[in-house]
Amino acid sequence: MIDWVKSLFGKRKTEISSTDTVQDDQLLKQFKVVLANRMDDFYPEVRDAFATLLDADLPDSIKGLHIEVFLDDPAFSFRLFSKGKNDVWSDDPEAVEKFNDTINRIWPIVKEDELDQYTIWEDDPKWGRQVALEQPLDKLNVPRIVFPWFKKIVSETRGDFSHPITASVHDITLPEEL
Repeated sequence: MIDWVKSLFGKRKTEISSTDTVQDDQLLKQFKVVLANRMDDFYPEVRDAFATLLDADLPDSIKGLHIEVFLDDPAFSFRLFSKGKNDVWSDDPEAVEKFNDTINRIWPIVKEDELDQYTIWEDDPKWGRQVALEQPLDKLNVPRIVFPWFKKIVSETRGDFSHPITASVHDITLPEEL
């Protein structure tokens, strides 16, 4: 009898987790579509900002540029840094600072309330409603999505800029040359 009860609970647990997995997969797929559409929408403005930056008269002390992608605050935002004296990354010179200001004006690509649509919530008896520990978007391969987007922009706008341009996802990936 105990084995029968164990098998019944085991089946029920499998059913629940597979449903959750299906829901998670659906939310992830839906978000990928939203993100791809937004990236298409924002592409011309970001490309124009890069073109303006790379056409600017950057100082000879600049050894490269780096794009840092942030996953929150706001979601999927990025900031550009220049590599200058002593290999220090900063938002100097003025052209880099202007580029970041331009991006800040057109961002966020996805707003917080939109992200909430892809968030799984739990009801805890003690703490009430809270964000589930595991989220569908945790499975999102951000570098695989955003790096090709940046590579395309850089290839279209690079012109005579001969220094490396790299990108990374903050606290997740190492810089990758575009």
